[in-house]
Amino acid sequence: MTESGVVWLTGLSGAGKSTVAELLDARWRAEGLAPVRLDGDELRAMLPVRTGYTREDRLRLARFYARLAAGFAARGHLVICATISLFHEVHAWNRAHVPGYFEVWLRVPVPELRTRAGRAALYRGADEVVGAGIEPELPRRPDLVIDNRPPVTAARAAELVHAAWRQRNRREAA
Repeated sequence: MTESGVVWLTGLSGAGKSTVAELLDARWRAEGLAPVRLDGDELRAMLPVRTGYTREDRLRLARFYARLAAGFAARGHLVICATISLFHEVHAWNRAHVPGYFEVWLRVPVPELRTRAGRAALYRGADEVVGAGIEPELPRRPDLVIDNRPPVTAARAAELVHAAWRQRNRREAA
């Protein structure tokens, strides 16, 4: 079975993007696929030049992630991209240029994120955190919105993404 395209997981810091991406990756591998998983934090750590966390730095990285994902998808890969990248400009570029683009918004309100382990300090008075100091440009037309908070688990969110991706691909194949 071959599939290609980009599942673009977006949401605020701590919304569960990386966890859902890992679960999707494992599920598709169990089905015999070999997805390319791009995680914003991991990609940032691999770059030879350190970037900041200002809006401009984040936008530059989001553009890079979009082009990287598009390149893999154009070569026939299934890509799971987990990144904040909450910029209308990036989402619009993806829709226009990324083969098989499927945007998933993991929606979690900031008050909920403030209570999550390891995130409370991040959201307290931070100037360069999307959702705290930087105003997010929330997705206008996501293909799927998941309120990723109890009772929804990361496993359930991954199941919802998987099912929606499959359904979309069946529709397009028909």
